[in-house]
Amino acid sequence: MIKKIIKTDAKVKERHNLPLCTLVLVFLVILITDCAKKENEIPAALIPGIRAPITKILISPLAFDGAIVAVEGIAHDVKQEKSDGKDKTSTIFKLSDLRGNYINVSTPGKREIFEYDYLVVGGIYRRAENLIEAQQIEIVILEEK
Repeated sequence: MIKKIIKTDAKVKERHNLPLCTLVLVFLVILITDCAKKENEIPAALIPGIRAPITKILISPLAFDGAIVAVEGIAHDVKQEKSDGKDKTSTIFKLSDLRGNYINVSTPGKREIFEYDYLVVGGIYRRAENLIEAQQIEIVILEEK
């Protein structure tokens, strides 16, 4: 009878260890799969300035006049122009949101910006010309191939 109780007790302990082992195994699988995930990066997080949508700047331009802003949008009407009487080239384009609102952007030098590129532009906003004097421009890749 004592042998029977000992065998039953051993079986009960074995059953209690089984869920614990299963739990540890599931935890390790979850831990390993989560470690392999790539972190979601914020596009152009290193560009300094007040993050504001184009609409907000256009609604209250006086509040942003002379401020360093960081704006994102789609490039349109991209042109390379030479300054009057100088050999310096500047890149000029319109940065628009999905509603069609836009801000003009000017940056010194020749930039590799194409029509319909999604950009984050950081620079000084000038209310009189509705212009951002861009100091930093970063192209955002929306989908990886």
